[in-house]
Parts: sequence; structure tokens; C-alpha cells
Amino acid sequence: MRQGHFQEQTSGGGKRERTRSALLDATVAVVAAKGMEATKILDITEAAGLANGTFYNYFRDKDEILRETAYGIALAVSRQLDEEMSGIDDGAKRVTTATARFIEIAIAEPDWAHVLLGSAEHLPDVRRDIYHYLRSDIERGVAQGKFDVEVTGFLLDQVAALIGAALRAQLHGGRDPDVTRQTCESVLRLLGMSPAKARKLAETSPAQK
Repeated sequence: MRQGHFQEQTSGGGKRERTRSALLDATVAVVAAKGMEATKILDITEAAGLANGTFYNYFRDKDEILRETAYGIALAVSRQLDEEMSGIDDGAKRVTTATARFIEIAIAEPDWAHVLLGSAEHLPDVRRDIYHYLRSDIERGVAQGKFDVEVTGFLLDQVAALIGAALRAQLHGGRDPDVTRQTCESVLRLLGMSPAKARKLAETSPAQK
């Protein structure tokens, strides 16, 4: 198995750390191939080239490694987004930038996209933590008068569903900046922005550059 994200993070570490990272990278590969629900511990250890019993030296069960894998991928994406948006204060522009770049980063790493989609469907605690960033930007936009919505869990689910649909479409059909632009526009409309303003802001999203 080729070295992946987690192994790169621990390349200078000891054997235990490297083995643990190999299991996490194997989980990414297996989830991408089979889906989160169908993934089995045996699949993970075989992909990592390790004995099945080795797994239990590092993780209690499948749920634990799925959560850690999803958190690790979400953290990597969040850090990149934080760096790119450090100078953006406008809530609406932050939502548009985060939406477009999240989709682009995930499409560039298709295995990551499958893990993120799977965690949104099967790991409620991971989904809630990812929503924290989204909620913060939307609430900023509401406070600035850019959005006219009540920020609820259902609203966040709707935004996530739009982004998920864009990810799935581009995973199957290839990168399409126009799909990403339409998604940004739909998210802004959902948050109460007028059609004209939503279209104008979506046209300046990173996906169009």
C-alpha cells in the first residue's frame, strides 16, 4: 500500500506510530472502495498488510478507527481552509469560499471525499464537529446582515446536503467548476440572500478562478 496522509504525518516516528498510521491510511482506502458501513476490520488489516490481531493493539473496534480516520481527514481540510480564509471577515464570502474550496480539496483527494461523505452519514459526532465551522461562518453572516435565517441543525443539514450532492456529482462525472458555482449560489439562496446577490458572489468563488 502506498504511503498516505497519516503515514506522511508520522514518517519520523517510531514503529508503533507508523503501524497505527498505516491502519488509518488503509481505512481511508477501504472506505473509498467499499463505503463506511460495509468496511470490515479484516479489510483494513489486509489493506495495511498486517495480521488481523494487530488491529486490536491500536483500536478497540471499527467505530473507533472510523471516527479517528474521519477526524484526521476533516482536520487536514479544516486547517487548509483556515489558512486560506485567515484574511476574510465577510461572513457571506467566507461561506462561499469555504464551500468552493471544501469541494475542490475533496475532489482533488477522492478517497478523502468518500470518508467525509461517509462520516456525514454514519458518524453523528464527527458531523456535529464539522458543522461547528459552518455554523460559525453563517452566524457571522447573520450578524453582518448578509443572511436572514435562523441557524438550526436542520439548516446545517440542508447546506451539507447541497455540498454532498456536488461532491457526488463530481466524483462520478469529474471536476466541474460550474457545479461548484451552482452549489455556492444555492447555499447563499438557502441562507436568505437575493438571487442577484447570490449569483454575483458565487461567480467570484475560488472555483471560477
